[in-house]
Amino acid sequence: MPQKDYYNILGVPRTASDDDIKKAYRKLAMQFHPDKNPGKEKWANEKFKEINEAYGVLGNPDKRKQYDQFGTTGDASDVFNSHTTQGTVEDLMRDFGGAGLSYDFLDEIFGNFTKPRGFSFRQYATDGSGRMFFTTPEDESIEQTYYSQQPQRQDSQSVNYEITITRQQAAHGMEKDLTRNGKRLRVTIPARIKSGMKIRLRNARLTTDGVPGDIYIKVNVK
Repeated sequence: MPQKDYYNILGVPRTASDDDIKKAYRKLAMQFHPDKNPGKEKWANEKFKEINEAYGVLGNPDKRKQYDQFGTTGDASDVFNSHTTQGTVEDLMRDFGGAGLSYDFLDEIFGNFTKPRGFSFRQYATDGSGRMFFTTPEDESIEQTYYSQQPQRQDSQSVNYEITITRQQAAHGMEKDLTRNGKRLRVTIPARIKSGMKIRLRNARLTTDGVPGDIYIKVNVK
């Protein structure tokens, strides 16, 4: 198959800055939202998948470098494999919400990636919990969920930790190890996290304690 021209798909030159690529992606995502293309929803979904594939590569510095040198392929889920592109999807969801556009069509586009992790965009849009979904590396067995500063109900089997990171670390995201009962957990701190927000390690106590229960990590930014 011929190599796809991801720059052409996003309508940017090969010299485009990271910010220009991000802006082009968000503009096209709004343009091809199914709600804005009544009667052409199937076509709009395919176009949306195409621009997500392009941004999944060009929005990730490492993948873009590989693509520029050797050519590469991607799929819609690639946008979740980098803090940078993942953050843009979160921004895009806020764009959709502000414009009164639906999220549920994203379940079809990203379903192969989100369904095994128990997340749906439809639920995110309607449950009012303030919950945001973040992925872990492919070889990570613990699903992490990002919480806002809204109060969260915790069951009696959950445990709490606090960590302190710098403003620079909060801005760019990082990985940090948590050790409990001699077991190490790799925690992914998403970019642009704010002080007081929590990361939930779903059912992580099965790994550290041998019993069901979540681990909540409160992030303090200094």
